[in-house]
Amino acid sequence: MVDTAGAGAGTGGVGAPCEPDGQGNSELTIFDLAPEEDSGSDTLGRYRYQAEVAARDCLAMFTQDAIDSVVCEWHEDFVVAWTDGSVELVSVKHREDTQGPWTLAELCKSGGLTHLFDRWCACECAANIRLRLATNAALKPGKDNAGVLARMCGPEPEVTAGFIVMAENVARQMLKVRWKQPYPNVPETPVRKITDIQIPEGFVDKVARFLGVLEISCKPPHRENISDVNIQSLLVPAVEELKLADVDLENTYRAVVDRIERANRDENDRGQLAVYIADPSRVRHSTQMQQRIGRRRITREVIRQEIVFTSVQLPTFPRGQAPVVAPGGAKLRRKLRRGRVPSDEAAFAERLRSAWYTTWSERRSGLAGDETDLLNLSMDVLELAFECRRHSRAQVAEGSEFGIKMNDLLAERLKVDALPSPPPFQLNHLHLRGLAYQLCDECHFFFSEPFDADEDAS
Repeated sequence: MVDTAGAGAGTGGVGAPCEPDGQGNSELTIFDLAPEEDSGSDTLGRYRYQAEVAARDCLAMFTQDAIDSVVCEWHEDFVVAWTDGSVELVSVKHREDTQGPWTLAELCKSGGLTHLFDRWCACECAANIRLRLATNAALKPGKDNAGVLARMCGPEPEVTAGFIVMAENVARQMLKVRWKQPYPNVPETPVRKITDIQIPEGFVDKVARFLGVLEISCKPPHRENISDVNIQSLLVPAVEELKLADVDLENTYRAVVDRIERANRDENDRGQLAVYIADPSRVRHSTQMQQRIGRRRITREVIRQEIVFTSVQLPTFPRGQAPVVAPGGAKLRRKLRRGRVPSDEAAFAERLRSAWYTTWSERRSGLAGDETDLLNLSMDVLELAFECRRHSRAQVAEGSEFGIKMNDLLAERLKVDALPSPPPFQLNHLHLRGLAYQLCDECHFFFSEPFDADEDAS
């Protein structure tokens, strides 16, 4: 296990090759490992742009199952955790137009490439780790320069000719950076002239494997344009695909970025982290570590909670569509009848069940997380239904029917703002009652003492 607290971190010592894929600890879970502290991440401008780049992956979670979560400021600027068990360390670098395109030397020095390499080594070069350097700036073209480097990166490089020479050039640049910056996983060489550097044995091979899991991306827009681009290219399509109505796009985007920034700035335990790293008896899955990760983790549910809707009242049935009658309903009718609920209110309950059925069919995303969203919402609704039943029983004489009172309490208390957590998409109070009646039809609760709703036909 790597100890990130001191020099020599990385399997096999400084500059030594890591274990090949499939050997040793190649399947390291990076969230078992405390990252080094990054004192260079404290400016507001950097944080905001970093948060907006992270927002691109967070917004993708609306419509993509492949991303499980994003963890902010963990080893790098953020980490994308994928549902297949792989993770991607992402370093974000903004560059002003006046600075021109990245050269190979600048990419290794101030472009974060050496830093990304060092963190990859600290994570034991694990086989489930990918890397991404995301920048708004162009890469300088030409032989042995940054533009060609980007085309040589990744498991399926566009350019392969001259790869070993490029790996040697990158290795030399990283060794040069090491003269002034203390990266534990980059060897320190005594020579102070890059052409005279003696590259340590195995270091070029290690850099070559690093380039094989690296992507250099110039997709993030400039600071001045990134908000508009993210809204139009990511948020708007997600809202349309999820069929959400009355979404305030600008305020939703601002809320998402603000939430990411809060995760970035969570430094409640910085003072304790050094002690934690230095403690040789620490366990990987400590409560302290998991709590820290939890505060920095952005999930699909967290992003959905940041959706801001306008004040327009959501219609119970979608406009412009013919009403759809929900299948089933026989058990609900029997239960309402046994509970002495008036026939007109029972008919209204059927309509609300159909309203819920139509809304759920329209608004569900089609992703695997739908069933979990429905389960969570159903649990909240059932809890309120059981609470209404307890109160209705207490307000009638012992042995008397309580269904009418229970139905009244459902109408009074089953409100969107009464839920312990926000619903996965915009709903009104009648939709929630429709879900309650659907759950009743599925025999999750009764409006009377329980009975066999399959056999009761009275």
